[in-house]
Amino acid sequence: MREAVGDKKVLRNSRAPGLGGLRDLLPDWNLEDITTTPEFFIDRLRFRVQNDLHRQIYEGANGGPGDRQVIQRAAGLVQRRGTNKNKFAAFIDLGPEYGRYLEANGPEGRRSMESMVERSGLILPEHEASCVINRQTYTLVFYNHLMEEILDLDRESRVKNTSTKKAAKDTTDAMAKLSITPKPLKASNTEVIAQALEHRMASEYYLHLLRSEPVVLNDMVNMMFSSRPELVPDDRGRILPLMTDKYLSIALFDVMNNAIKVTVTWNYIVDLLNATNDSDDKVERALVLQELSNTCQVEYRRAQEAFRRQMSFTIGVAGKRFKRVTTGDHTKITLKGQPSDVTVSDPQLHYILRLCHHDTSHVAAVDWIKKLDDHNSRHAEDRRRLNQSQEVALGDLAIIVSFMHTLTSSIANVAVSRKPGLLFTNRMSAIDQELNNYRARVDLGDYVVPRDNLLEPGVAANALQALSEYVSGQAGASLGSLYEDMQYQCLDDIEKMYAQAKAGLKKEEQKTTYVPLPADEGPSHALRAERRREKEKTRGQEGRPYTIEVIAQPQAEVVAPAPARIKVKASVASVFNIFKKSEARGSVDWNDFAAAMAELGFSVTPKGGSVFTFNAPDASDWGEITLHRPHGSEIEGWKLLYLARRLQRRFAWDAETFEVE
Repeated sequence: MREAVGDKKVLRNSRAPGLGGLRDLLPDWNLEDITTTPEFFIDRLRFRVQNDLHRQIYEGANGGPGDRQVIQRAAGLVQRRGTNKNKFAAFIDLGPEYGRYLEANGPEGRRSMESMVERSGLILPEHEASCVINRQTYTLVFYNHLMEEILDLDRESRVKNTSTKKAAKDTTDAMAKLSITPKPLKASNTEVIAQALEHRMASEYYLHLLRSEPVVLNDMVNMMFSSRPELVPDDRGRILPLMTDKYLSIALFDVMNNAIKVTVTWNYIVDLLNATNDSDDKVERALVLQELSNTCQVEYRRAQEAFRRQMSFTIGVAGKRFKRVTTGDHTKITLKGQPSDVTVSDPQLHYILRLCHHDTSHVAAVDWIKKLDDHNSRHAEDRRRLNQSQEVALGDLAIIVSFMHTLTSSIANVAVSRKPGLLFTNRMSAIDQELNNYRARVDLGDYVVPRDNLLEPGVAANALQALSEYVSGQAGASLGSLYEDMQYQCLDDIEKMYAQAKAGLKKEEQKTTYVPLPADEGPSHALRAERRREKEKTRGQEGRPYTIEVIAQPQAEVVAPAPARIKVKASVASVFNIFKKSEARGSVDWNDFAAAMAELGFSVTPKGGSVFTFNAPDASDWGEITLHRPHGSEIEGWKLLYLARRLQRRFAWDAETFEVE
């Protein structure tokens, strides 16, 4: 019951005072009554399930008081605080219009509405209506959570989700041995390509984890589900249904789609960087650099949107600063007011809102991330205001911002182009538009309902297979194939544009003559899907980089020959016990990890904000690895498993590498 409430505050009994008026709104949600006999909860659950909302307003379980009678005391308090006497709510319609507010026109209109309140009983004044809606909503939400906990009780067969937090430790001196290398003013082409390869590899490992670790997939689906825009109030304070199962299906769709999108973006960035490195032709370099700049901008806006989505979580540091705007079937989140409104009163929130603001460029974002990180370093209590999901989103944003900063200061500072001929930008937009149609209709309820059902044996594999088959059936090709073909088409378009330019077209014609059509123009959807199906038949199964089907048996990763065992202190060995964990569990303090890397001779290069590159000592052939420092002190859950995989693949370290000296 405490987990269901969120703030862990539950009434001891129906007579307990305090708790923000909870006694007046939900007196039956108390520990004493619900733990007396099973029938107390079951009777109320059964009544809510078997009777419509009309009856629940006027009657309760076993003939007890209905919702309107229960909330009278709470409604009186609301009325004394001041309400609009001309405002009423209609509970006549049991569909989407249930509880819709109405405004009476003048005294005569108010008297007419008051008469309807007395006669029908399904139109209530504002102060009563708001309390009835809150009571019915929170009752159903809490009951749903409690049911999930009950259903979980004897499921010993499911994958263990034990991403527990360990107690905070005093690690003030843990970083003392870590050498901080100044950030280089300019990186070479080779170093920039190495950074892009590192980020591509990281995105590929993340996709691998989603396919092979049900715990990771389940965590990411829950994160996506809990941050959906529908939970953000609109300009009238309304939110969409809380517990609709369809959003779990959409969350799984979004998790896998976003993972592939990020992977293909970094793959394409690497291809473009290699093209600039291999070519001395000014015309070709100009075309490629423009496409590179536009592609990085696509990833920056994606990461910014993901960060904005996580920060809009209503129970959080910035939750009240956002509103939901719906246009047709499209829902987006926008800021309320300006970031400058809280510059003095809440500096941390000011930095966060700057990063969320659409006018913030990647250049400005470098400074805002740095200021946010510096603030969190000075104020440990403020760092804890960010939850794990927000830390992950901020990390993704910092990665692309840092890379774009390095790119523009090292290779070329090319402005983003908004003219025709945007290859990756236009094609990605066309795929987004097509997939949004499939996303709205996806139904994977057999696998994702109830929440955490993905942890049951075999369910994650079946869910991913069902998602793959659904997209293939709708689009004529797998989700991965759509992105793979787009990447190759973009590279082919660059070659065609370059050939036209070399043929002697005028400078202005070069920008407009060859403009690839978006994927949704030309053939009809049915014809396009049929062509894709024919192409899928000829596509080999090997070498598909963006597949989403589950990895049934974790494949042995191809790594370099295992190095000689390294003798280290016990504190270092305890950190690298992460290689012995087969599931996402436990935690490692970031400062302990950094200190362990320092013991091995690594130095660190700050890349802006919370992004750091650990550079191996010159005497070794380990190379470097780029990581994002969590805004909490702990590396835990799936992030710990992710870190272990990254270190294993990059440095060939495993459970046998380190031994206590």
